[in-house]
Amino acid sequence: MVNLEKALIKDAKELLAIQKKCFENYSIKYGDFDSNPYHMTLHRMEFNLKYKFGHYYKVVDFKTETIIGGIFIFELDDPHVMQIAQFYIAEEFRHMGIGKLVFEAVLEKHTEVKTWYVDTILEEDHNVNFYKQAGFVELEREVEHEGLSFVTLIKKR
Repeated sequence: MVNLEKALIKDAKELLAIQKKCFENYSIKYGDFDSNPYHMTLHRMEFNLKYKFGHYYKVVDFKTETIIGGIFIFELDDPHVMQIAQFYIAEEFRHMGIGKLVFEAVLEKHTEVKTWYVDTILEEDHNVNFYKQAGFVELEREVEHEGLSFVTLIKKR
């Protein structure tokens, strides 16, 4: 169905375009907020791809060999603790179990990681439920502005 491959600098523009398309609806729905990956620049994408304490993977459709998503994870002061920063799958490939497959593959690649964190929009039930089904539990909530809150979730293994 898909391959999970290390993203390269040459993938930056394509990953950024897919990421912007995936997160654009949050900008429209909730207004501008600083942490929305929709506003990421190419320079920042390239920084993330090269970040020595992080791992950026591209999700590649097995049939067409095209990039359909990405996931960026990075260490939080310890190689055994990771944060999921961006995780996105192109809309036409959602609700097919690909996100679950990708996340399981990331866990397999990083068996040394004992604690995972992720922040997501509380009002987006599908996102919150995805992580809860993957074994995350709610740690805290933070209100950004009226109608937009973030939830931090944690998974220990």
